Amino acid sequence: MLKYSTYRSIYDEAREVQSAGDDSASTYVSSLKDSAASLFSMLMKVFVKDNFIKLALVFMLVVSGFTVVGNVFAGSVSSMTEGKRVVVERGDTLWSIAREHKPDNMRTVVYIEGIKETSGLKSSDIQAGDVLTLPVY
Repeated sequence: MLKYSTYRSIYDEAREVQSAGDDSASTYVSSLKDSAASLFSMLMKVFVKDNFIKLALVFMLVVSGFTVVGNVFAGSVSSMTEGKRVVVERGDTLWSIAREHKPDNMRTVVYIEGIKETSGLKSSDIQAGDVLTLPVY
């Protein structure tokens, strides 16, 4: 059996701090308790009926805002690949071409943006004879 060990327990150190008369640990714990109690009382004031309803409404507005933003970007044109090419004829517009070739579940405006991106168009101006590359989703 060992008579001497270099092992020191963390519990022994805690006793040394207490026995040294250092009150910093006890004052820290008491200040922590006081701040927790004040935080709890502040939260209880928030959850009073009127304030709780206001807080719930603000929360619902924030969640619905994120939902709307998510739906706007859900129709992004990032998942497209180049598909077939179409030659613009007299009287064609991007809207008419998009309505004719877009998938049924896609908004026309989103498909027009896809046509513009895959065809390298900077504006919606097209002329007869232009060759457009249609995206495939």
